Amino acid sequence: MAELIRVEHLKKYFANPGGMLHAVDDVSFSIKEGDTLGVVGESGCGKSTLGRVVLKLLEPTDGNIFYKGEDITDLRGKAFTELRKKLQIIFQDPYSSLNPRLCVSELIADPLKANHMFDRDGRQKRVYELMDMVGLSRRFAFSYPHELDGGRRQRIGVARALALEPEFIVCDEPVSALDVSIQAQILNLLQDLQKQRNLTYIFVTHNLSVVRHISTDIMVMYVGVVVEKCPAKNLFQMPLHPYTKGLLSAIPNPSIDVPRKKVELIGELASPVEPKNECRFAARCKYTTDLCRSKAPQFEEVLPNHFVSCHHVKEINQLA
Repeated sequence: MAELIRVEHLKKYFANPGGMLHAVDDVSFSIKEGDTLGVVGESGCGKSTLGRVVLKLLEPTDGNIFYKGEDITDLRGKAFTELRKKLQIIFQDPYSSLNPRLCVSELIADPLKANHMFDRDGRQKRVYELMDMVGLSRRFAFSYPHELDGGRRQRIGVARALALEPEFIVCDEPVSALDVSIQAQILNLLQDLQKQRNLTYIFVTHNLSVVRHISTDIMVMYVGVVVEKCPAKNLFQMPLHPYTKGLLSAIPNPSIDVPRKKVELIGELASPVEPKNECRFAARCKYTTDLCRSKAPQFEEVLPNHFVSCHHVKEINQLA
């Protein structure tokens, strides 16, 4: 498949009383049409900010964003308004992202109305099509968000994202606020829609079990930088970065026959405010040396299509 999204050296800094906060710091990746890039890491590592910057909901501090080979970083006005239809987002909290004063029908029709698509009858017909598409019964068309459960509210969010026939969707932790059984329903819905409509996703989550289920490739972020990126199956079979291994060690195993694993992650996230020129994981890593504290590691290909940012990755994993 052709490349749909490419990001080069993307940065997003925020002014902070203590200096500049490096929320996203020199991140590069690409996604092919129909694929899903899972973005994982602890809360506060820059995952959601990255998704919003790629969509230009937040303007990048530096770097470039390409859509189908075209640099859209500085695209403005009518040209970007047209492009915006192809780039959508599903938000984390389906309740706070919906206007409580609008009923389901009005919420789903809102993007169509804002873009002057269809007349009133045409919009209502399209609303019913979208409700059917996401598995939301038409009997809820005139219900309000507070009258629905979390799963149905998130289906409204999915329908709104699909309304303008997008090609690329950022799914910003779309199942983290839902019960486990409802999570599975929404994940299956997203996968079915992806196959039917050839959608491309960035799937942001802190839940590695979820991202394993839906992703083609997985990118692990830590304090604004990418520490590991590879195909999803490789990450679980052979994680290379100490931080990734720590995240995997924290996944609970429901089987009583499997000995309980010791969680390898200790301490808290380093501060993203004016970070030092060092490995950002150094303070929490048991393999830290003076080199880690004096120089930031390069993000490089260690195995075929497996990229890692670590000075000692070959020694730690006994790679040639």
